[in-house]
Amino acid sequence: MNILFDNIIYTLQRYGGISVVWTELLRRARIDKDLQVTELDYTKDLTPRFMERYRVPAYKTQEPTLFHSSYFRVLPDSSVKNITTVHDLTYHFYRHGLAKAVHLWEERRALLHSEAVICVSENTKRDLLRFYPWYKEDNIHVVYNGVGEEFFPIPSVEKKGFLLYVGNQTVDYKRFDVAQAVTRMTGLELVTASGVTREQLNTLYNEALCLLYPSDYEGFGIPVIEAQKAGCPVIAQNASSIPEVIGSNGLMVQHDTPQRMAQEMAEIVQQLKSRSTQAVIEAGFANAKRFSWDKAYEQTKQVYENIYHNNHLQ
Repeated sequence: MNILFDNIIYTLQRYGGISVVWTELLRRARIDKDLQVTELDYTKDLTPRFMERYRVPAYKTQEPTLFHSSYFRVLPDSSVKNITTVHDLTYHFYRHGLAKAVHLWEERRALLHSEAVICVSENTKRDLLRFYPWYKEDNIHVVYNGVGEEFFPIPSVEKKGFLLYVGNQTVDYKRFDVAQAVTRMTGLELVTASGVTREQLNTLYNEALCLLYPSDYEGFGIPVIEAQKAGCPVIAQNASSIPEVIGSNGLMVQHDTPQRMAQEMAEIVQQLKSRSTQAVIEAGFANAKRFSWDKAYEQTKQVYENIYHNNHLQ
């Protein structure tokens, strides 16, 4: 089965959820003997053209091939079947002006030329059908993200009692302002993490009292299960994909106003300070077991096989 992976995401972000997802996918595909893998790798082999992310990839093939791009690109070639992964519909909700218009053009173009779409949560699938009701639902496949083995409890690390915030601090919908408000209400230190290594992040999860995750919108929410797998309690907003990811015993607050959300989170933080967190931690361990990158890869590979064989590409 011939498959061409488009690694354009690495020219757009060094860190971030999409890069993590793509790296885990490639790591497994490269050693899969069922696949004949070719990569468009602009960090090594190719020099990106001006505005490369919006261009048709500079690749020609006469062999039946699957094309999977890391970020909304397609190959309009009769011998190629395209697959698109949709991580979220953020631009529809929170972006405006030219940036939104260009992104939606790119997104729509990818969907129009894609034989299948992979969504990282049921919530993302619902949002996709909300904005693109014409896309055939049978061709949408939900494949949850995984959590890496590099996240685990470190017995030698002691809890330092700080609150942890992982993610972008400048994007309004991530609600960093709520995390700041919680720290003021509780008097605890707030540690922020972005651009750290996975090893460093695992240490922070182990040291923190809990992870604050007040985001209004997530396509999936990888830090939630990373923290749980590391033994760090998570307090999140009950919104978008988070209920799917955090589990039935997760600590969530309902969004009313930012002030009210911060107050509810602060109350839970105080409870975590005064009581044993072991039950919360154990529930997190159990929930995190639902997710693995191996499982995500196998489900993604099944999408490849269905398209490849059902379209008689072999």
